[in-house]
Amino acid sequence: MNHISFARKIYFSILILMFIIFLNSLYTIIAINKTQNYSNETALFWLPSVNTSQDMKYTIAQIRRRELIISYSLSKKEIEENLKIIEDRLNSMQVSIKKYPSLITLAEEKKIFDEFNDKFNNYLKYRPKFVDFIKSSKTTEAHNYLLNNLDKPLQDSQDLLEKISDLNYKGSIKSTQNGEYLKNLTNISMFFIMTSSLFIIIAIILLVKKSTKSIIKEIDSIKFQSNSTSNIGNNLKQSSNKLSQSTELQTNSVHKTSAAIDQISSMINRTAENATSTLLVSKNASDKAKEGEKIMNHLEKAMETIEESSTQLQNIAVIITQINTKTAVINDIVAKTELLSLNASIESARAGEHGKGFAVVAEEVGNLAKVSGKAANEIQLLLQSSQTQVNTIIDTTKARVVDGKNVTLEAHAVFKAISENIVTVTSVIEQISDATKEQEIGIKLISNSMVEIEKSTQNSKGIVQLTEESSLKLVEQSKTLDETTNILEKLFKGKIHAIKQK
Repeated sequence: MNHISFARKIYFSILILMFIIFLNSLYTIIAINKTQNYSNETALFWLPSVNTSQDMKYTIAQIRRRELIISYSLSKKEIEENLKIIEDRLNSMQVSIKKYPSLITLAEEKKIFDEFNDKFNNYLKYRPKFVDFIKSSKTTEAHNYLLNNLDKPLQDSQDLLEKISDLNYKGSIKSTQNGEYLKNLTNISMFFIMTSSLFIIIAIILLVKKSTKSIIKEIDSIKFQSNSTSNIGNNLKQSSNKLSQSTELQTNSVHKTSAAIDQISSMINRTAENATSTLLVSKNASDKAKEGEKIMNHLEKAMETIEESSTQLQNIAVIITQINTKTAVINDIVAKTELLSLNASIESARAGEHGKGFAVVAEEVGNLAKVSGKAANEIQLLLQSSQTQVNTIIDTTKARVVDGKNVTLEAHAVFKAISENIVTVTSVIEQISDATKEQEIGIKLISNSMVEIEKSTQNSKGIVQLTEESSLKLVEQSKTLDETTNILEKLFKGKIHAIKQK
């Protein structure tokens, strides 16, 4: 019966008990009615029949006795008194005889009563002659007539009434015995029903006790799970709050990083523009250096053009100064690029998992900025050296025009070195230009990544809100579950116990 529910077991047991009680009640009603029928039969038929038959028998005996008395010599007054008594007795007999058929219950009794009726009617048939003899004072004839014609029918009537009385007495005894038997059977049945009911009640109590233990155990388990769920909900709520705060910080960091990237992008655009301008200047310087080299080749043949060459050297010095200025701007841009790269690395580290890709790009931007800074420093050193040499040459040229040939040779060598340095500067500036283009591409990728990170952050924020709402609902549900388990526990235990956390 393990697969049957507790409620069905209780209902089934109660139905069996109610069925037994119903059968008991029905049987008791039937037995009481049957016993009442036996009692009624005894009271209304058997005992009245016995009494009536005995009364009629006694009446006949009185009639016989008085007829026998008046058959002897008596005074006329005594005869009349006895005749009157006999007439009263006969009238009483007639009433009893008319009433008795309603008391007959057996065919045998009816047969005996009919035979009695015949015998008594026989007596009544012959009696008037006896009365005539008595009234005529013929006592001898009356006495003989009585013995020969009247006494035997009365005697037979008495015997038949005795049989009727015995038959009704035995019937009353049998009816009483049937009632006694039914009473004993009812007592046995009642004992059996009471015993069965007791066993069923004990079975119901054991079933309720066993099922209640199981229910209480499950209630304790549900209560423990409710407490655990409540703790999980509270922890989830706290984690959701922390995650919400972290998401807010991450969102702020992403906005700051986006702003920094915009600044870096703007500076890289400016760097690209400056690099392009510097490249044009460098190319112009290279062209002019080549022209200066040609001039220096002709300088040996035409010293008279030294002043012009000196003027050109001054122009070259101005160009070198401009290159130096542009290089200083590049150094400043490189320094700011390194600072922005560092800030971008820090913000990407704060962004956590979502900022890993941005951190790699920021690191590459920093590396390129370092390379650009190094190249710019080298260019600046070369330009400063070239500028110093050119200034020295110019001063020497002005001071020693006489020594032009010797100085021309030296200037030729220096100009050759300047031409080579300008070529090197041009190459480095081209590299800076290419690097700034790559930086621009990297910044665009970083910007796109930051847009994706921002979207992801917004999604995370929405998920955090849903998680927070779910945690609140979970806490409310756990409270409701706890209240329900408290109600069940109070219902089955009678009081509420605290559950120890494992």
